[in-house]
Amino acid sequence: MAARSSVLNKSARTSANQAETGARRERDLGPLAQQKYDLIIIGGGITGATILWDATLRGMKALLLQKNDYASGTTQATSKLIHGGLRYLRTYEFGLVRESLRERRTLARIAPHGVRPEGFIMPFHKNVGHSRAKMSLALWLYDALSFDRNKGVRTDAQLPGHYYLNRSATLAEEPVLNPKGLTGAYVYYDYANLNPERLCCEFIFSARSRGANARNYVEVNQVNRTDEGYEVHGQDALSGQTAKFSARAVVNAAGPWADFLETQTLGGGQNRLTRSKGIHIITRKIARDKALALTLPGPKKQHFFVLPWRNKSIIGTTDTEFQNHPDQLDVKREEIEGLIDNVNSVTRANLRNDDVEYYYAGLRPLVESESKQSGDDTYNASRKIEIKHHEDAGHPGFFTILGGKYTTSRHLAEQLVDRLADFLPGSFNACRTETEPLAGGDFISQSTLEREVMAEFPDTPFPKIQTLIGRYGEKAREILALPGAANSGERWKAGTDEEFFAEEIEYLASNDEIQNLSDLYFRRAGLGTAGMPSETMNRQIAERVGRELGWTRSDVAREIKNLEERYKF
Repeated sequence: MAARSSVLNKSARTSANQAETGARRERDLGPLAQQKYDLIIIGGGITGATILWDATLRGMKALLLQKNDYASGTTQATSKLIHGGLRYLRTYEFGLVRESLRERRTLARIAPHGVRPEGFIMPFHKNVGHSRAKMSLALWLYDALSFDRNKGVRTDAQLPGHYYLNRSATLAEEPVLNPKGLTGAYVYYDYANLNPERLCCEFIFSARSRGANARNYVEVNQVNRTDEGYEVHGQDALSGQTAKFSARAVVNAAGPWADFLETQTLGGGQNRLTRSKGIHIITRKIARDKALALTLPGPKKQHFFVLPWRNKSIIGTTDTEFQNHPDQLDVKREEIEGLIDNVNSVTRANLRNDDVEYYYAGLRPLVESESKQSGDDTYNASRKIEIKHHEDAGHPGFFTILGGKYTTSRHLAEQLVDRLADFLPGSFNACRTETEPLAGGDFISQSTLEREVMAEFPDTPFPKIQTLIGRYGEKAREILALPGAANSGERWKAGTDEEFFAEEIEYLASNDEIQNLSDLYFRRAGLGTAGMPSETMNRQIAERVGRELGWTRSDVAREIKNLEERYKF
């Protein structure tokens, strides 16, 4: 197997390397610690990010602290979908499906550059999975529950309803499917989320542009109750500096780590999370332009996806209980080979280990059922959320978020901030996040924005404008306004034939709180998430980022070495 990387399986080594690099930078926590906050949010994944955005728009003074980089936990380990949760219909969670479908539409409205319509082919084979009649009913209900799916959505992102293909039409649409026993397929639609890590960061950066505070690489190691609220102790992992932050309320949004922080603050007996491990692999492109929703033979009717993504295929996910500490998450060779076997068992892809170009893993924080028994199936476990206010435990204003999913994170934040508004003194604005666009997301359609930007930057080639708008929406204007951007010839291809531009890298390094090369590659621009770029490209980009951030020659060499370590199996 060629060199790859797990997102999380080298966390201890990576953190040490990041601290060594970041110690050279000016990261004084003093100015942040001198302020008084309405709330402090612990955790910079999608849950913490959406809470920060909501609280800031309502007029609350908020600070977010994240122990690694933003979006560096579960948020960077998704299937890169914004979906309504079709499979939750089998467990009769109609409320969760309706919520997911509503939030799917909301994200398409407030961050149109962050989602793309994605068709899914769901094939039927004799004696495998659910019957055609059962899925016909499920998809009819799915469309009925999403009756308003296109309300307020830009025209080029609207979703059609489902339809059926007979056997020959199915094979014509997707020849990689195994024809043995194939009877036909349904096609339905959700959204792809091409860069969920960046979208998470955009919630944080949008909040900061409205007055919020946030800092990555600051680990919270203690939360104390005070007469006026809470004192939060944090340490900068890059500089080693410690500081104490004061707030009237604290939100524990640490995802798979949330129950540990809860127990540390409140005492023993608080753990109620089950951690479900999911891995994905990225391979050569094996399907066409639609995703495949495939079902494995067997009584559990487990499914997985083959997703088209950046001229590659994402295959996943697994769903198994993980009982170790979240920091010990890794990916085993047999897990990767299991996914390959799954694909080959129901398609004609003929994947091999050497076709795997990258892999990653994450932990889903699931709310533990009171009747849960050891060994229970996490695949069928509910994706419900729980907001716990620990007032009865003597900690009024200390909230913990358990569970949750990317698609419904905005609504979760709304519910939590509603409760904060009731708890905190003073009056606050009503929730606006359902309609307020993120920075970069305020445009009618991509084609309209492209015409506007072409008129503003007539010397810039159209493919470049189109690419930058596709990644950053309206923020593309700020990149193109940099000196020399229109005629800049320096660009790179990151193994997917996608071009990345010198001024784009310069803009991100200057504006997006990048502390090391991995932040750029994996959570801002997506340079490294489809496989390892060339050695020449890595060196040139590291040197350019280094000029923006003041790195020495040895710093640049160390950053390149640390980056390459992420791709070793």
